[in-house]
Amino acid sequence: MRRALLTVPLLLLGSGPARAQDPDDTKLPAYQHASACVAVLKREALVLTARYKAGQIETRPEIVKLTELGFTFIGTAYKSGLRKPQADQLLDEAEKAQTHASPEALRQLLGECQLEGAKLLREANFVERALVGNRAASRVEKMLAPAEDSR
Repeated sequence: MRRALLTVPLLLLGSGPARAQDPDDTKLPAYQHASACVAVLKREALVLTARYKAGQIETRPEIVKLTELGFTFIGTAYKSGLRKPQADQLLDEAEKAQTHASPEALRQLLGECQLEGAKLLREANFVERALVGNRAASRVEKMLAPAEDSR
């Protein structure tokens, strides 16, 4: 899921042609923050996905919401210049760091990222919101699909 999230064709979110990766260190804290939010949102979506697959189908709207917020952070970082492989590296680092975080710290980060992501999504234009919604819906369908028979 992680690789797919970061390889989404969000070129339409940019306001011009794709730029080469910007080595500007002033953007690194913002990229790290976005990566931390994507990681914690993804983590929670996966928890809810497991519950959904165990029969708690009422979790679906929250899974969709969390996935949309994750794509919102990805699109925002992309618009400001973040590209692969730096995006993958930052997400990996954020996920590893969160394995050592307390449950309370993760809950707090999740709440902050949900608020910030919702604000970013509200501020996005129609095309951006449509792209985020479309990609999130597609991702959720794949996440919630029954496991394929491996025979």
